[in-house]
Amino acid sequence: MDIGAYLPQYRQEIENMADFWLKFSPDNAFGGYFCVLSDKGEVIDTDKHTRWHAQQAYTFAQLYQHVAPRPEWRAYAEQGADFLLQFGSDSKENWCNITDRTGRLVAEAPDVQAESWAAAAWATLANITSENRYAEAAKKTLLKAFKKRDKTHKKWTDDTLGPRHLKGLAEWTALALALLAAQEIVGEKYFKDKIALLLSELTTHFWEPRADVLLTNVPPSGGYYECAAGRRLETGIAFEALGVGLELANVLKKRKIAQKVARQVEHISQATWDDKYGGFFQWLDIKNLPILNPAADYKLASVQLSALNALKKADEFLGDHALFKRWQRTHDYTWQHFPDLSATGEWTGVLNRHGEPLLELKATPTKNAYQTLGKIMTIA
Repeated sequence: MDIGAYLPQYRQEIENMADFWLKFSPDNAFGGYFCVLSDKGEVIDTDKHTRWHAQQAYTFAQLYQHVAPRPEWRAYAEQGADFLLQFGSDSKENWCNITDRTGRLVAEAPDVQAESWAAAAWATLANITSENRYAEAAKKTLLKAFKKRDKTHKKWTDDTLGPRHLKGLAEWTALALALLAAQEIVGEKYFKDKIALLLSELTTHFWEPRADVLLTNVPPSGGYYECAAGRRLETGIAFEALGVGLELANVLKKRKIAQKVARQVEHISQATWDDKYGGFFQWLDIKNLPILNPAADYKLASVQLSALNALKKADEFLGDHALFKRWQRTHDYTWQHFPDLSATGEWTGVLNRHGEPLLELKATPTKNAYQTLGKIMTIA
C-alpha cells in the first residue's frame, strides 16, 4: 500500500488534536484529566474514568516517543500516569473504574482493562524517562492483571450453576497492547510465553470456525454462546484486536496465523461496511438477526480509524490491492464526515447512520484522545 500522499494530512491532524487536549483536559487543581468536555472545551462532568486516563497517558507518551519529543506532551502523559499511581487502585490493589474529581472511589473496575492500559502508559513512560517508579508499576500491574484474569476465568468455568459469564475481546486487546509496551520490562521469556498464549486465545477462543468470524464476547473457555451478546460482532473492537494480533504474529514469526488474521480483516471489512450510506456499522449480529439497540447503526470515528489501521497492516502483509481500495474508501468516508473545522480541532465522535452528528461533546466516558488522536498516530 502506497499511502505516502496521505501521510501529511494525518500528521497535521495530530498537531490540531493534541492542542485541544492540552488546552482543555488537564485538571491542574486535583491532577489527572477532565473526561467529559463540550465542543468548546467546557467541563461537563468532573468524575474521572481510570481507563480513560490510562489511554490518554499512553497516547501522549506514544506521541512523545514516536512523533516528537515535546516537553508538553511528556508532561501531559505524566499528569495522567501520576494520578493513576495515586488513585487508580486501593491499598488492596482493587482497581477503580471511576473516581470523583479528588480521586475518591465511585465505582470499581469490572475487568482488567483499566490496569492493563495503565501498565501500557507506565511502561511507555518508563522507556521515555528511565524512572523506576513507572517501570515497577508497569511490571507489577501487568503481571497481576494476567493472574487476576486467569483466576476470574477459572472461577467462571468452574461455576457451572452460576450466572452466565462472557469474556470480552476488548479486555484481550488491552492486555496484548500492555504486553507489547512492557516488552523490555517483563523480560523476554515472559513476554514471548504470554504472546503465544494471547495469540492462541485470539485464534481459538474468540474465533467462530463455522462462520469463520471473530466474536466479541465468548465463554471463558472459548466458543460460541447463543445469545444477543454472543452473536455480536463489534466492528471497532474486532479491527483493533486484529491489528494487535498481526503484531503478535509478526513478533513470533507465525506467518500462517498472520495470514489468517489479515484475511479476517478483509472479511470483516466486507461484512460490516454500510453499502447504502457508507462507513462501518458499530456492530452487527453474526446471524443477521434484528438488533434492538439503534446504536448499532451509529458511525463512530474510532471504528473507522481502527479499520484504517487494520487494513493498512493487513495489506502490508498480504499485498492485496483490494485491501488498499477498501482503505481508500474508508479514508474518504472518514475525512468527509468526522473532522471538525472549528477552532477546537477535535473530531466529532458519533454520527447517525446517515452521517449526521449526534453528539456535540468532544470528550465522553467512551471517547478520549486515544480514540482519535492515538489511532491517527498509528496510521501516520
